[in-house]
Amino acid sequence: MLNVDDTIMASSTASLAIGTAGRTIIRLSGPQAFAAVSTILCEPVRFEKNRVVDCRLRVDNELQLRARLYCFAAPHSYTGQDLCEIHLEASPAVVECVMEQLFTIVRPAGPGEFTKRAYLHGKLDLTQAEAVAEIVSCANAAQLDAAQRLLSGRFSQRIGRARRQLLDLLGRLEAGLDFAEEAIEFISKDEAIGMLAAFKEELSSLLENSIQTERLIDLDSVGLAGLPNAGKSSLLNALLGRPRSIVSPHRATTRDVLTGTLKLQLLDCVLFDCAGLLPYLEQRASAEQLSHQAAIGALNCAALVLFCVDLSKTNVSDELLVRKQITAPNLMYLATKADTLSESEFENAIDRLQRIFGADFMPVSAKTGRGLAPLKHAIETRLLSLRAGDQERQDRLTINQRHRGRLRESVKALADCAEEIKSDSTEVAAMLLRQAYEALGGLEHENIDEAILDRIFASFCIGK
Repeated sequence: MLNVDDTIMASSTASLAIGTAGRTIIRLSGPQAFAAVSTILCEPVRFEKNRVVDCRLRVDNELQLRARLYCFAAPHSYTGQDLCEIHLEASPAVVECVMEQLFTIVRPAGPGEFTKRAYLHGKLDLTQAEAVAEIVSCANAAQLDAAQRLLSGRFSQRIGRARRQLLDLLGRLEAGLDFAEEAIEFISKDEAIGMLAAFKEELSSLLENSIQTERLIDLDSVGLAGLPNAGKSSLLNALLGRPRSIVSPHRATTRDVLTGTLKLQLLDCVLFDCAGLLPYLEQRASAEQLSHQAAIGALNCAALVLFCVDLSKTNVSDELLVRKQITAPNLMYLATKADTLSESEFENAIDRLQRIFGADFMPVSAKTGRGLAPLKHAIETRLLSLRAGDQERQDRLTINQRHRGRLRESVKALADCAEEIKSDSTEVAAMLLRQAYEALGGLEHENIDEAILDRIFASFCIGK
C-alpha cells in the first residue's frame, strides 16, 4: 500500500558526466523534509511558506558548499506537503555525499512519486498529472503545447461539467424510482432521452475533435516525388542541410528510399527521396519497374508529397502522366531548379506550369537556397493542419489513449441508457447512467485503484 506520509527525496536533474560540475536540484517532500535538510545546514534556517534562502551545506567534516533553498510549506506546495528544493553547483560525487546524509532520514522517491502525491493531495487531477509526464518527455514544440493545454485543466473542466449534468439527471431518474407509487413525474421520458442525446453528442464531439497525444509524438513522413533528374536528391540534401542522397547528372541515380529527419520549428518529420517515377512502365526493365512500384507505394502512404517538376523543362507531358499515379491525398507542387532561368523566363515558366497542372507551384533552388525557408514553413503548416483538422489547433484539446477509452465507455453507456428508457426500463437506465458517470470519474479522481495509478506513474522519471 502506498505510504504518502513518509518523506521522499530525489535528484530532479539529469545525471552529470563524471569529472564535471553543474546545477543539481535535490527535492524533498513529506513531513520530515525541513527537518532532514536542517541536519546538513551549517547555520539554522527559518523554514516558511514560499521562502528562498541562501545557505551553506556541510558535505563532510571539512567541505562546505554554498546552496540555495526553496521552501514550500504545506499545503501551499506542488505536492501539498512540506517541500524543499536544494539548488547547488557541484560534481556528481559531492551531490552523492549530500544525498547519502539525507537518506539516513528520508527514503528515495519512486518514478513520478512527487506528482503522484500532488494528485493524491488534490493539487492536480489525473489528466493534469499525465500532462506533467508528457511535458517532461515531449519531443517537439507541438507536443509541448498540447501537454501544456492538458495541464491547464481545460479537459478536466469539460469533463467535470459533463459529470455534474449526468449526476443531475441520475438524481431525477432515481427520485422517480423512489416515488414510483406517487403521482409525481420528476422527468418525462422524452426529456430524459433528449438530455442523454445531448450528453452523448458532447462527449462524442470531445472524443472525435481532440488531438491524439500519440499522434503528436509520431513523425509524419514527407516524400519527394517526380521524374528522374527532377532535382529531388539535391533538394533532399538542401533541406536536411547535409549530403544524404547521391547527386548526379545521370538519370535514375537513386534506386532505394533514402530518409532523413527534417527539423522544423514546431515539429520534426521524416523526409524521404526515392527512385524517379516512370511514365511508361511497359518499356522499362524489370528492375526499374520494381523501383517505381516501391516508390509509388512509399509516396501514397506519406502524410505529404512534394511533387517536383524541373522548371526549365518545356515539355511536361511525362510529369502529367506520373502525377496521375500518385493517390496520396495531400500534395504540394514544387518548381525545382529555379536558378536555371532568368527572371523574365522564370515568371513565364511558373505561369505555364500552374496553367497545365491547375495548381500553385512553389519555386525552389537547392543550389542557391531560394524558396527553402518558405518551403519548410509550408511543410510545417500543412502537417500541423492535418493533425488538427479544420479547427484552429489552439482551440482543440489533446487526449491520450486512456482518456479515449474512458470517453468511449461513457458514450456507449449513454446510448444503452437511452434505449432502456425507451423500453421503460428506468432501473436499468439508472444503472447505465451511473456507469457513464463513473467512467468519466476515472479521468479525474474517482474510481481509480492503485494498480491503475502505478501503471500511469510508472512512465514518469524519478524526481518528477
